[in-house]
Amino acid sequence: MSKSARFVPTIRLKQYDVINKKDEDMGQVQTFVIDMNEGLVAFALVAFGGTLGFGDKWFAMPWSALKWQPDKNKFLLNMSENVLKDAPGMDKDRWMEVIEEWQEEQDLELLDRYYTTHGYESYKGIVQRRVTNLGDRKPDAKFEINKDVAGEFRFKLLALNGQTIAVSEGYTNKDGAMNGIESVRMNAPIALVDDKTI
Repeated sequence: MSKSARFVPTIRLKQYDVINKKDEDMGQVQTFVIDMNEGLVAFALVAFGGTLGFGDKWFAMPWSALKWQPDKNKFLLNMSENVLKDAPGMDKDRWMEVIEEWQEEQDLELLDRYYTTHGYESYKGIVQRRVTNLGDRKPDAKFEINKDVAGEFRFKLLALNGQTIAVSEGYTNKDGAMNGIESVRMNAPIALVDDKTI
């Protein structure tokens, strides 16, 4: 098999191990789960053996957590073992029953909430960004730039009903405000959720 594999058929996935940054074996990718509505890899199902030994569970891992290593023909998992130990898993013999119940993005909410608290982008966010970029759906919000009484530029993130979601700091010029908008666009999907109410 080629040592620079790029396009991997799912029937070969069991040949590809998942390793950590120390190059230690953690398990194997079992399959990819495809969102047929959006044409996206929703997540990868991984069986963890190796150093973790979760023999009875499979885990739906965010695609962004796995990095393909073409020189090794392995997936590098960018997630600590402490995070993995508490990750929501599913019975390896019933996983198809579980995912067949998921029909909407919000059906993955429990899974998403766990991973977003550890810095991974929510699946719903990935879907929304993709369809907005493709123009398939109207965006749910807009940015508005204004000048305040002190002459500084500020932007607001507004819901389509006009309600303010967020307001920026003041910028001395419009370019600064535009850069702030781009920063929100890039960083918000992967920003940690720090829930102070818990």
